[in-house]
Amino acid sequence: MTVHVVATGGTISSHFTPNSDGGGEWSNLTGRQLLDEQGFTDVVVHDVASGPSSNLSITDMVAIAEHVRGCFDGGATGVVVVHGTDTLDLSAYVTHLLLGGSRVLGPVVFTGSMRVHSDPEPDGPANLRDAVAVASSPIVSGVVACLNGVVHDAPYLNKRTAAAVHAFDSFPFRPIGHVVDGAFVADSVRRSVGPAATGFAHEVALVSCDPGIDTDDVRRAISGRRGVVVEGFGDLNIPQRVWGPVYEAASNGAMVMVASRVFTPTLSNEGLELLGVVGAGGLPAQKAMVLVRAALASTASLAEAYDFAKAHALGHPEEDVLR
Repeated sequence: MTVHVVATGGTISSHFTPNSDGGGEWSNLTGRQLLDEQGFTDVVVHDVASGPSSNLSITDMVAIAEHVRGCFDGGATGVVVVHGTDTLDLSAYVTHLLLGGSRVLGPVVFTGSMRVHSDPEPDGPANLRDAVAVASSPIVSGVVACLNGVVHDAPYLNKRTAAAVHAFDSFPFRPIGHVVDGAFVADSVRRSVGPAATGFAHEVALVSCDPGIDTDDVRRAISGRRGVVVEGFGDLNIPQRVWGPVYEAASNGAMVMVASRVFTPTLSNEGLELLGVVGAGGLPAQKAMVLVRAALASTASLAEAYDFAKAHALGHPEEDVLR
């Protein structure tokens, strides 16, 4: 097995060195330094970025995916992406859309940490060791994330807290596996993936509904956009005062997707059909926005864009849903 590591910075590489005056200095360790600390001298490391992942654009995330593709072209059998946790789930999803399933030649494992490298009890070293183990596994494929000993399929991955090491889950689905004694152990079957993305459009707006949302504000925010994601409530319910602008956008040829701040697998219902829009199929709003960008850039018509998005809904065997 030949594992490559694409290092992009993040908390896992952030180190504070105190000085005698009571202050200190922050620095970023390279991927090579992180891997050498764990004894992985035979792993090929590509340091491609540093700093917080909250600064990454969709273009930056595509570049990370292209680095991953380059690793496989260069002989890698598995790839680990070291990434900041703020946008790890989004970057992993971008890579999944471009390279997921049979489109990638081996496992791609995103990892990071919630505690800095200089923390008295850092979680980064264990996460890195586990990620290399998963990337070395012959039974893992596609784009996944490994954090806190748990392995998640990229489309289902969500960050739930910024205040604990167990920050990520696949709720309401089970993770696909765990790392036990340095080896990947599967917990559930891998899900199917939709068609590949060829790019990501930029003319997409995200509107999050709140109890005070104003009709005119929504109309201004989405006017002239090729794509729109509206984050609503519950089972894709949005305030009545938003119906008009949403219907207008859809009638004018925009791709409109409604997501929710809670999980719901809904793709379509009577209300969505009347508005001429589609549900996010279980994706949270920011991932739905990534999907709309991909759908618009990867298809030749609005109908094809909707079909592309529907194919990426989080359909799943009922018995694998947590209750």
